[in-house]
Amino acid sequence: MPKFRRWVVAAAALLAPVLLWSSWHRLAAFDWLSLAQVYNEIDWRWMLPGATIVLASYLARALRWQIMLRPVTTRSSLRRILNNTVIGFTAIVLFGRPGELVRPYLIARSENVPLPSQIAAWFLERVYDLLAVLILFGIGLAAFDPTGRPVGPALQWVLQTGGLLISLLCAACLLILITAARGGDTLANRLRESLAFLPPALQTKISAVLTNFAFGLASCARPADIGLIALYTLLEWATILGACACILWSFPQTNSLSALDVIVYLGFVSFGGIVQIPGIGGGTQIVGFLVISQLFAVSPAPAMGIAIACWLSTWVIVIPFGLLLAARQGLSWGSLKKIESEITP
Repeated sequence: MPKFRRWVVAAAALLAPVLLWSSWHRLAAFDWLSLAQVYNEIDWRWMLPGATIVLASYLARALRWQIMLRPVTTRSSLRRILNNTVIGFTAIVLFGRPGELVRPYLIARSENVPLPSQIAAWFLERVYDLLAVLILFGIGLAAFDPTGRPVGPALQWVLQTGGLLISLLCAACLLILITAARGGDTLANRLRESLAFLPPALQTKISAVLTNFAFGLASCARPADIGLIALYTLLEWATILGACACILWSFPQTNSLSALDVIVYLGFVSFGGIVQIPGIGGGTQIVGFLVISQLFAVSPAPAMGIAIACWLSTWVIVIPFGLLLAARQGLSWGSLKKIESEITP
């Protein structure tokens, strides 16, 4: 092993100058002036409303989460849920996907409910959001005409496999919701039976976790709750769509896009943020750049600037609000990081 490590270090030392030169060469060839000019041309009459509207999506998320709390408590506080939602999304931006579990942890603590029930609520929320993304992406696929457009291999893959992926993912989401609606208790009981070989003490602990998780799934068993969850999911994505429209219309390169074009953009970007595209990976910034440059025929430098602006206005904008609310609750960067590390395997 020491000899292998020396070879690795030697190879890295030899390749590093080549990689640095290649990266510098590409960076120097990039049109940085055009990128900077994009921000000088922002129409703030559209940008400011867009950045404000996107914050309303967190209220819709908090209202939806309050509905999913009903099976475990009837005394939840919308204000506390909203504050923890904003802090939780700040953790996602700062720590990435592992920060997803900060929000269920904070809500469970503030509402004095078991954490497994809120993990279940988070799981259901992801399923509903995925269904909304798939609907948007399906509209985008149906509305987009690739004829005469210089679509690259990454988006070609999305166009070719998108329909199949939508079908499979929608079927999986509906199966999950139907299973939850029929009763999380039944699922929990079957899991308990399958773990009968474990020691009694461990079975007791796991049984308690499964019981609380089943309580979290119970919101899918009430038709009225399902209707409200669907309504708030619609409101959430309507605000995100409105925010994206305002942000795109604030740039001269994309201010002529129609509402249907904005749906295409949001559908592709949301889908790309969930599914790993071969040769590209995930990430809303990268997929946003590809959509703006290849689908809407915007030059690379302005397209990059607009994609970054959309990311900052829809994701990063939550950070100052989240840090302020975290400070008011006595939470610091270190404590958020500790929460993330404790509840992430």
